[in-house]
Amino acid sequence: MLMKFTRGNNTIVFYKKDDDEKYSFLIKDNPELTEQILYSVKKKRIKKNKIKYAVDGIFDLINSNKFKEKPEMKTETNPIVKLAEIVQKQYGANIETQVIGKKGPEHCPEIEVEIIFPDGKFYVGKANNKKVAKQKAAQLALKELGYE
Repeated sequence: MLMKFTRGNNTIVFYKKDDDEKYSFLIKDNPELTEQILYSVKKKRIKKNKIKYAVDGIFDLINSNKFKEKPEMKTETNPIVKLAEIVQKQYGANIETQVIGKKGPEHCPEIEVEIIFPDGKFYVGKANNKKVAKQKAAQLALKELGYE
């Protein structure tokens, strides 16, 4: 079932699936505005008896242009992913990783991991867990390659 409400250049379309009692909405032919509104409102889906209030609120939001800003995505990439992408571009192959050593007691081990390039070059990282050791090895490789 569809319901449309138009003011000015914008048309709000409310729609629902047959087995659902709540309606979702979008701004016709404007996915960017729809996304801004959805980010700015608390309720994304509403019951039929609340649609008239939602329509007024959505058009008020559009007219006032007071949308919430999305927080910027973290652009910092995991060093392992960054290194893997660089190696893939340069060599056309993937890096390999392996644990080469584990020392100390079970509750506080020191794990040694090596990252191996397709050409045989390798970098070693040490830490209390495998993930951090792998990240340290990747950071070392990136630094040596001039990417950090």
